[in-house]
Amino acid sequence: MRRELRIASTFLRAGHTTDDKAEVGVSVNALVEADAARDRRDWASAAFYYHEALQRNRTRIDLFVQLGHAYKELGDFDAALEAYRQFLDNEPHDADIHLQLGHLHNKMNDPAAALEWYNRASALAPNDPEITRHVDAAGLRLSRSGIERRRQKALELVHSGQWQQAREQLRSLVTVDGEIDLIAVYANVTKEAGDFEEALQLYEAYREYAKTNQPASLSDVEIQLGHLNKAKRDIGAALQHYILARDAEFHLYGHVAPNSICEREIRSCMGEIYTCFWQAD
Repeated sequence: MRRELRIASTFLRAGHTTDDKAEVGVSVNALVEADAARDRRDWASAAFYYHEALQRNRTRIDLFVQLGHAYKELGDFDAALEAYRQFLDNEPHDADIHLQLGHLHNKMNDPAAALEWYNRASALAPNDPEITRHVDAAGLRLSRSGIERRRQKALELVHSGQWQQAREQLRSLVTVDGEIDLIAVYANVTKEAGDFEEALQLYEAYREYAKTNQPASLSDVEIQLGHLNKAKRDIGAALQHYILARDAEFHLYGHVAPNSICEREIRSCMGEIYTCFWQAD
């Protein structure tokens, strides 16, 4: 019943009703119509006519691959999988069908299964450069997928204020996986966790990263170092870093807004160091 409903759905998407199926007579070359629909990327009609061609000639098992392609492009991944497996059952040593199943699982956002099918294809055709390329790309994609999940988890821990757990995740991401763009977050979390000495080292690494990759962040480096020294109750050192932040901001934009973070922090530090600067709100 499920397969019949899927076929009926394909007929409707192609602009046909199930009654039209009976009217596709011998005068219509279903395979010619299927190939023409495929070439113009009319995937619903392609699926309709490839199915018709298979009904008329069940020995053409190669058409299951074309039917699978059409379903895949329609986004009906279950139907595509069913069609591909019809061919695979008859040709289990065909490398290309394993490659196509890898492509399908990529579309299904299942990189682990995609890599498994690509590896099977490679075992059948170890010298095929296209298959090798897909094996390498899928391996990289799968590795990257795991890193992205751990990045998301680390940032969720940051947002929820779970500093120590976030710090452990970020340490692995930055030092092992090379996700150096997270260095600022790692430094901030380390400061929040209360390890000021390591945070200082990380902020210095953040400065070096910013010089090469994000010059616009140089002001933020000094602001964060100012915050770190405020947390250590070294207001004089904090003031120096806020002044450096203001200088970096001026160098970047040609002006410093009166309500910028660095200006507000400078006034706050001056108020603590020189009480005569204190003003009531």
